[in-house]
Amino acid sequence: MKRRDFIQTTCKYALLCASPIALTALQSCEDVDEYKGDGTAIPVDPPTDGDGSSDGSDDIPGGDGTYIKFDTSTSDFQSLNVIGGSIVTGSNAADPNGFLLYRSSDTTINAFSRKCTHAGSSIGAFVNGVSTCPNHRAQFNISGNVVGGPARSSLKKYNTSFSDNILKVFYTES
Repeated sequence: MKRRDFIQTTCKYALLCASPIALTALQSCEDVDEYKGDGTAIPVDPPTDGDGSSDGSDDIPGGDGTYIKFDTSTSDFQSLNVIGGSIVTGSNAADPNGFLLYRSSDTTINAFSRKCTHAGSSIGAFVNGVSTCPNHRAQFNISGNVVGGPARSSLKKYNTSFSDNILKVFYTES
C-alpha cells in the first residue's frame, strides 16, 4: 500500500472513530417541556413581576432584589397546594431556564433554577424527591444538592416568601 493511500485510509477511520465522541461533546442541552399523562404539554402562563404588571413598575428593589409573583390558587399551580408538590415554570426575567418549585411545608415553597449545573439543560419537576436532567441524567434532591450523575454542584436557590396563596421568588437583576 502506498503511503498516500495509507494516510487517507487511516484518516477516514480515525474520523469515523472520533465522530461519536465529538458529537457527544457538542450535544446541546435543550429545554424539555413537562407533559401530562396523555402526552400533551402542560400549559404554564408566564409569570409577571410585582403585582401582575409586566412593566416592572411594582418591582421591589433592594433586600433580596425584585421578585416574580405566582398565584398558587390557579390551576397551573395546583401541585403546590400539597406538601411535597412540585412544578416547573417556563423562562422568566429571573432565570431563562425557569424555576423548579417545591412545597416543603405549610408556609414554605422553595425555588431553584431549572438549569442543570452539569451542561445547562432544563431539569424537570421533583418525582419522589428527585429532579433529573433529561440529557445526562444528573439528579438533584429537594434541597437542590447533587445526588447522582455527572453534575458536581448544587442548583441555584432563590429566596422566597409565601402568604395567602401568593409566592414571591426574589432575584437580583444583573
